[in-house]
Amino acid sequence: MLDKDGNNRGRRRSRVIRKIVPWLFSTVWISAVQSQGITRSTGLGIRGSFWKTNNQILSIRVNSLQTASDVQVEGLGGELTFFSRLHDSWFLESSVGSVARVHVENTDFLKSGTDVSVMIPFNLGARYDFLTGWVRSAVQPYVCAGVGTYWMIQTAVKSEGIADALISAQSGFKFGGYAGFGTHLTLASWFALNFDARHHLVDFSSANPNSGFEIGFGFCFMWGRQREIFQVQAVRVIVADIYPAYYRFYNTYPLAMATIRNTAEFPIEVNLRSWIDGVTDGVRQSGFVSIPKGETKDLPVYLLFGPGLLRAETREPAVIDLEIEARAGVTLRKSFSAQVVVHSRNAWNGDIDKLPVFVTPDDPAVQSLSRGILKEDTAAALSGLQKYRHARLLFEVLSRRGIRYQSDPNIPFDRDDRVQFAPATLSSGTGDCDDLAVLFASLFESVGIPAAFVDVKDPKASQAHVYLLFDTGLPPDQGQLLTSNEKRTVVRENATGTATLWIPLETTLVQSGFETAWKQGAIQYTQDGVLRQGLAEGWVKTIDIQ
Repeated sequence: MLDKDGNNRGRRRSRVIRKIVPWLFSTVWISAVQSQGITRSTGLGIRGSFWKTNNQILSIRVNSLQTASDVQVEGLGGELTFFSRLHDSWFLESSVGSVARVHVENTDFLKSGTDVSVMIPFNLGARYDFLTGWVRSAVQPYVCAGVGTYWMIQTAVKSEGIADALISAQSGFKFGGYAGFGTHLTLASWFALNFDARHHLVDFSSANPNSGFEIGFGFCFMWGRQREIFQVQAVRVIVADIYPAYYRFYNTYPLAMATIRNTAEFPIEVNLRSWIDGVTDGVRQSGFVSIPKGETKDLPVYLLFGPGLLRAETREPAVIDLEIEARAGVTLRKSFSAQVVVHSRNAWNGDIDKLPVFVTPDDPAVQSLSRGILKEDTAAALSGLQKYRHARLLFEVLSRRGIRYQSDPNIPFDRDDRVQFAPATLSSGTGDCDDLAVLFASLFESVGIPAAFVDVKDPKASQAHVYLLFDTGLPPDQGQLLTSNEKRTVVRENATGTATLWIPLETTLVQSGFETAWKQGAIQYTQDGVLRQGLAEGWVKTIDIQ
């Protein structure tokens, strides 16, 4: 029964050991692979050492007889080391240690003798971690060398009676040096284990009785600045002014550029995290990008914007927060910021290429209005004229409802233009040229009628102007279905690359009706774009909505 219980206990202990040992190994290994070299600039190490000099060997002997005993301990020592980084993988080391030889002998009850020899080395040296520049590892071997003084102290005590004792002591200094190698196992950025072996030359002579080999094992605590593996050389803002209406565009266009240099001698991976507190819809990450050793790379900075940006009512300064993290065994992070300005939801910088972002054919108010108007149209249209008839009906209904043109107030040159979204223009009943062009473009696009803006920056005029083109869908050889005057239509390609007839509309004349707006739009397009060569010279531009 006892044997059976003993066997059970043995099996249980075996199972526990089989579980604990792999866990301890994996814990140390995981900690190790997540670290890299001596990452801190300063440290303090403590280690025990074993010496084999010419005049002693590593040994502990105890002999005991009935009337005599002999105890001898040789070669045990210790050391306290302080180190500080000089440059990259070079460290300055200063250390103080000791190694002792103790011999205690008792020949009988009254006679005894004690001999103590102590060597205390004070050394100043240098260490080079020769793999940290090109191998990612927590195990970092190094070589070291130094010079200093070796203080020798010898003390002897002999006793031949109860009251008689003879004490002698002598000491002296010798200069010497050492060279060796070792390795660190970095378990955390502040803690590492280390093992090393050194050869000491006291009096710079291998024949000196105190010269010999030393083997040490210990640990060190580290603090101070971490070793950099990358530098952020510049963060350049590309888009200093953020316009809420352009938020979809910003999601695919970099707002800044970060220049990052790999200062390590091995490849690193860098990830950019960027956001604006209270403005963006979260943190945008670039994903880890590899940078080869010694190279510099420009990484684009994107932000994550959503429709919530359109809630901005005033122009306010904002800060792009950047967190740049690099990993190469360990993960290091640096934070930067860049100043930008977030404008109001209706702000427009005057760039005609960006005006289509204000067109909202999927807005519920726009769709409800356009479809409600066309639902009342029960008259049959000639084949191919549906888009023309629908556009004309939408324009005429809004004309009858009193939508009218009203110019913007005088805006200083350093201020943005202001563009209303279609629901705001419908609600207020007024708008300037770009507001009305956006309104009708939204209505036309909501029922499948392609539209385009015509931007006129006449060099002889003080202000720019915008009006509208819409696609009738008719081929050029069927223009007689629309008008007998071919100058009232424009032949251009639609989104599919097919040439069709487009009608220009001067939307500021909404109160005057469709015919007047069509006539004036055609006159402007012919005079400015064709006769005065505005299209050829570039001061007349046509921008498709989609």
